[in-house]
Amino acid sequence: MSAVKTALAVVVLSMVALTACGTTSGVNGGAVTTSAESGDPEATMRTRPSFEDAQRQYRATVEDWATQIASTSTGLTWRVKEDSWGGCTGEYADTPGVHAFIYVVFDGPIPDTTWPSALDVVRRGAAQLGATDVTATVNRPDDHNVIFSGNDGITVEFGTKAAGVLSAKSDCRLRQADMPGK
Repeated sequence: MSAVKTALAVVVLSMVALTACGTTSGVNGGAVTTSAESGDPEATMRTRPSFEDAQRQYRATVEDWATQIASTSTGLTWRVKEDSWGGCTGEYADTPGVHAFIYVVFDGPIPDTTWPSALDVVRRGAAQLGATDVTATVNRPDDHNVIFSGNDGITVEFGTKAAGVLSAKSDCRLRQADMPGK
C-alpha cells in the first residue's frame, strides 16, 4: 500500500473514532438513570462520579487495553493521540456537563491472527464500562471496526486497517467544581 493510501486510511479511521461523540444518559453504581426518570439532566449527573474521575478511569483503562493488545504482536506499539473532553449533546446539551474522551493509535495494524484476542480484551473491558451493545461496521480480512455502546452514552470503538485505533468516550459528567458541596 502506498504511503498516501496508508495515511488516508489512518485519517479515515481517526475520523470514524472521533465522530462517536454523542451522549445520552449515565450509570449510577451499575443502575441506569436517565434524565427522563429524574426529570432533570443535571440532577442525573450529580448522582455520578465527577468528570475528573471518569477521565482518570478511562485513561487508565484504555492504556491498559492498548498495552494488552500490543503484547499480542511482536513490535507493535501505541501512543495516545487524544486525551480530551467534549461538551454534551442531546438532553444534556444545556448543562455544564462534559464527557471524557481518549483515543489511542497503534503504529501498525492489528494482525488478523491476533485480532480475535485483541477484540476480546476490548469487549470485556467495554462491558465493564457498561458498553455491551456491539456493532461491527467492518469485518473483512485485515480490515475491522467494532463499536461497543450502551444506553448510558458510553462508546468504545476499536478498529484496524493500515493501523489499529482504539477510543473510548464516557457518559456526561459534571466537573468537580460543578458538583454539589464544592
